[in-house]
Amino acid sequence: MARVETLPRRMKGAMAAAAFVAALSAVPPSGAAVAREGEVQALYAASFMGIGIAKGALSVKVERGAYAAKLHISTAGLARIVSSEESYVDAKGYVGHSLVPSTYELMSRGDTVTQVSMALGGGNVRNLKAIPELVEYDDRVPVTAAAKRRVVDPLSAAILPITRDDKSDDKSVCDRTLPVFDGWTRYDINLSYTGADPVDIPGYKGDAVHCSARWVPVAGHREGTKSTEYMRDNHDLDVWFVPMAEGRVMVPSKISVQTMRGLLLVVATQFGDNAKLGKVEQAAN
Repeated sequence: MARVETLPRRMKGAMAAAAFVAALSAVPPSGAAVAREGEVQALYAASFMGIGIAKGALSVKVERGAYAAKLHISTAGLARIVSSEESYVDAKGYVGHSLVPSTYELMSRGDTVTQVSMALGGGNVRNLKAIPELVEYDDRVPVTAAAKRRVVDPLSAAILPITRDDKSDDKSVCDRTLPVFDGWTRYDINLSYTGADPVDIPGYKGDAVHCSARWVPVAGHREGTKSTEYMRDNHDLDVWFVPMAEGRVMVPSKISVQTMRGLLLVVATQFGDNAKLGKVEQAAN
């Protein structure tokens, strides 16, 4: 039987995977058109090597030039036998041609506590609290002040607002580089267009934009370790986007990450009013 790991470690992998779905720039817009208002509700299921490990509920609201996103994750299946944990992620900021975060909060409770509280301004980290702290190693690449400038948090990176004058095609959704800081590590996600695939999920039936991704470590990682080298050379990273809220917002429908120990999948199971935050357990039954 495959080894089931506790949620905190898997949570970090899931959040990193969420960053792969970003199709936006962290550069604050100048004179950008305001994104159309809209609201999205979605449920997700995460599995590792075919074994269900977590359920998630995503809520996104875009209103009056601002956005608020919430993500609730709980262990599921065999993972709950090993460790019962709940994680809550919140991100807020303003909207132009991209999302520019102002606050990012992560709280995960179970056998251990994982917490991030981050305030940003103009894409730059102003205040930060991250628990646990990174363990110091000789091969750890230091996280400098420069590494925390012009960045986006993982949850905001997973959402693409569509502006009134947006004329981008599917290819331009993917072809870009995203600078992500999760509270501990800073990395770039290089996205490239792969194609469009049909999907049929309760609440959405149509095409999903397929992007391939590459992970490029910048700071906070341990240089030369097997895990760093594996992920840096990993070509098996893929994300699929679908339009929601009548085409006002694009969110992930599927994330696929090949890890050193097996395949991590995050798949949308429901979109729309029936996918309200707090219905994670109902969806699992």
